[in-house]
Amino acid sequence: MPYTTFSDAQVSSLIKAIDSDGYAVLPDWASPAQLMELQALVQATVEEAGNDYVALSGRQPVAGTPLSDWGNSRNFIDLCRRIVAGATGERSSDTTLTQTLRCLTGNGGRRESLIFHYDSFVLTTILPVCMPDTGERGDLLMLPNRRPLRQSYLRNLVDKVLVDNRWVQRYLKNRLRRDAQAFTRIAMQPGHLYLFWGYRSLHTNLPVAEDALRATAVFHYHNVHGSSSLASRLRKSLGTLKGPDVQDDVPQT
Repeated sequence: MPYTTFSDAQVSSLIKAIDSDGYAVLPDWASPAQLMELQALVQATVEEAGNDYVALSGRQPVAGTPLSDWGNSRNFIDLCRRIVAGATGERSSDTTLTQTLRCLTGNGGRRESLIFHYDSFVLTTILPVCMPDTGERGDLLMLPNRRPLRQSYLRNLVDKVLVDNRWVQRYLKNRLRRDAQAFTRIAMQPGHLYLFWGYRSLHTNLPVAEDALRATAVFHYHNVHGSSSLASRLRKSLGTLKGPDVQDDVPQT
């Protein structure tokens, strides 16, 4: 990782870019050698999954790789903390990142695309590992900064329910077909790090050709309602219904 410490001016510049453009970019976050290592990991992971969609959550499945190092990097976490503090005026007490390596290919990759959603975390960062060169590339798509940070988990839940239904999803897809210019479309480049307000921005990825591969490492910071007792009770209820691995927010970008 070529980036270590950031000046206040650099952090402020990133925040301004996210506020005005919907996202910011840190070029060449991964070195060529790191990117090659991660691409080999992705290829092996996808082959093991039968050349279909697969996601690896947390640092343990990627132990010994740069993804594990970044997920535990004090410099990276400090950068995320300063960005969130600069944007919200509040210093987060979170000392960890939530991370997932998400690999889109095959039929499963298409099913996991074009699902518009809000994240539970203020800051979302994405490192593309593999991106198709042509055709359906799975570009990042968003309506940036559409909602404020909610004071209550219940209001946040209402936002998500209003989006996570077939009628609104169909409306958004139809709107995309009618007026693609209304959306911010980001053709991400492998090795760069992209940052945006995942909590505030309605976002998804465009489809990926079944014979192509799109792999992204997603890092989330500062779960706004992580200490909510209502959120905790709902997670326990869902866990009882669906099993112990249910999470409140699974990266879909």
